[in-house]
Amino acid sequence: MAPADYLHSMFSLEGKTAIITGATGGLGKSIALAFTKAGAAIVSIELPDDPNSSSLAAAINEAGGPPVRVFSCNVADGAAVRKAYAEIWAADIVPDILVNCAGTSIRRACEDTSDAELDLLFELNAKSTYISCQEFGRKLLSLSRPGKIINIASVTAFQANRNTSAYAATKGAVMQMTKGFSNEWVSKGIQVNAISPGYMHTPLTELYYTDKAASDYLMNRVPAGRWGQPEDLDTAALFLASPMNSFTSGVSITVDGGFCGK
Repeated sequence: MAPADYLHSMFSLEGKTAIITGATGGLGKSIALAFTKAGAAIVSIELPDDPNSSSLAAAINEAGGPPVRVFSCNVADGAAVRKAYAEIWAADIVPDILVNCAGTSIRRACEDTSDAELDLLFELNAKSTYISCQEFGRKLLSLSRPGKIINIASVTAFQANRNTSAYAATKGAVMQMTKGFSNEWVSKGIQVNAISPGYMHTPLTELYYTDKAASDYLMNRVPAGRWGQPEDLDTAALFLASPMNSFTSGVSITVDGGFCGK
């Protein structure tokens, strides 16, 4: 086999189906497009009337992938997430890959974080990720089918920065549930890993990206000296989802320009 053919086969997702939460956001959309170009069909769990849904569908179509299949729910509502999965299974979709990318961030001092903000962060970032893993894994186990789960954590799971205590707590939870699910499922062929992005330029961080003082402060902490772009996560996600990864489970790949190593 020629080297190029070998690399293509090892990173190919041909014939695979990837369920992605948060696929209409900055990081999720980039991963969805990378998976599409590698041959996967995309199932998007997204908000009802998501304003970015048509943009995702158009981008996947332009990349030559099959039409994205959309299932709507408020991902911050655990019962709604379970209902969305029931609808996915009722549509006879057989899953191979799950990416939990839906999430949000609230920057607030510890003493000022409200109960409502805590509820939103933990429901969306932590509980919904757990439920999504649970529903996806249950289906694979019932089919005796292998699969790959990729949770999007954060460097704040390792270093809780100022004004990120609640967000960091949710991403720490994502790290621990990744390990827990892996411990129970990897022997059954379900690999569970995480990606921990650093400072990434997405709509969620636009406020800090465009504020020169804030951006300079943050970039002085990043040895690479630049903001990460959504595409910087693609290779890590492709590795974790592809046949190239046959033995990695229960870990996080940190994509942060050297931030955590500083």
